[in-house]
Amino acid sequence: SASATLRLTVIQANGCSACHSTNGSAGVGPTWKGLYGSTVTLNDGTTATANDAYIHESIVDPSAKIVKGFSDGIMPQNFGTKLSDQDISNIIAYIKTLK
Repeated sequence: SASATLRLTVIQANGCSACHSTNGSAGVGPTWKGLYGSTVTLNDGTTATANDAYIHESIVDPSAKIVKGFSDGIMPQNFGTKLSDQDISNIIAYIKTLK
């Protein structure tokens, strides 16, 4: 569909898949497979639910919550200004499909 193509275009144009796998394999960043709705353990020992708000925050303020086992400062800090709200919504919609 057009919307699915648009989602992939945003993801490819911004290099998301260079660090985030969609098949569960380890990468520079956490995999997106099964992410949506899951409980994520953070480096400080707390947990968060990977919902729309969490993923949005992770894109626009990637240092806010660091997933356990990953380092701060790797995810680009400029996606909050580089991506439109629609781009971010498209990325979240794509992540929701990766069960």
